[in-house]
Amino acid sequence: MLNRIPLLLLIFLPQFLGAWGANGHRIVAKICYDNLTPTARQRVDAAMGDNLLEQLSTWPDYIKAVKGWDFAKPWHYMTVNTDRTVQDVDASNRQRPAVDDVREGIELMLGVLKNDRDCRQKLEDLMAENRVEALAGSLDATALAFLIHFVGDVHQPMHVGKNRDLGGNKISVLYFGDRYNLHSVWDTQIIEHERLSYTEFARFASVHNRSRKTEWENDDLETWIQESIDLREDLYNTLYNRTDRDTGLPEFGYDYQHDYLPVVEARLAAAGYRAAALLNGVFGG
Repeated sequence: MLNRIPLLLLIFLPQFLGAWGANGHRIVAKICYDNLTPTARQRVDAAMGDNLLEQLSTWPDYIKAVKGWDFAKPWHYMTVNTDRTVQDVDASNRQRPAVDDVREGIELMLGVLKNDRDCRQKLEDLMAENRVEALAGSLDATALAFLIHFVGDVHQPMHVGKNRDLGGNKISVLYFGDRYNLHSVWDTQIIEHERLSYTEFARFASVHNRSRKTEWENDDLETWIQESIDLREDLYNTLYNRTDRDTGLPEFGYDYQHDYLPVVEARLAAAGYRAAALLNGVFGG
């Protein structure tokens, strides 16, 4: 069972697992943990046991390979087509009892960590119905892993995507001469091109964006989603600024990396700061 797999292995998972890639999620988790209050950190440590938050942050992508966890796959993203608003999608989803997207996933996990009886029962029932076990046998560890992961997901612009291209997965591009899809460029390639460890990247992202910490902490979840939509539209609008002569595909190189690396850093830093603010609010201090 999953909870018997040493969590230490999760920190060495390959980069193709999901939004932001494994290192992106570790960066968010590292920034989050570094910005917890002492009281919140004590509570988080208790929920994690002997594990690092960075390790827990990759678990929700790891379990995508386990059929029993298929019910959680929609929690990683939110589809907001150009002709709809966040409010439209939210109103539609709330007419159904199911947890439909990343926004509702975040709200459910927050409820679990706040010891809301209905939220805890809902998550327990879903796991029981699908015959899967809690991470490390702990509902709190499970919710913590999902929460830190989903906050990262919602800050990746291709995870608030459009149906027609599956959040950029159907859009082929050339990135430094190699073929990827637009989604994977934003998941992993911009980060990995810098050849930094996740701790180094987290430190740089934090330093470069420290002045915006208070502003970001005070924004609500709807604002986070709208930021990703706005960035997504910018990425589509500039997609064909430069194309490869032979293939006609969008061509990304040093200019693209130069322009969007600071944006990626900002999204990861915002996710880390905001995740910390959520946990500080839940656990006090």
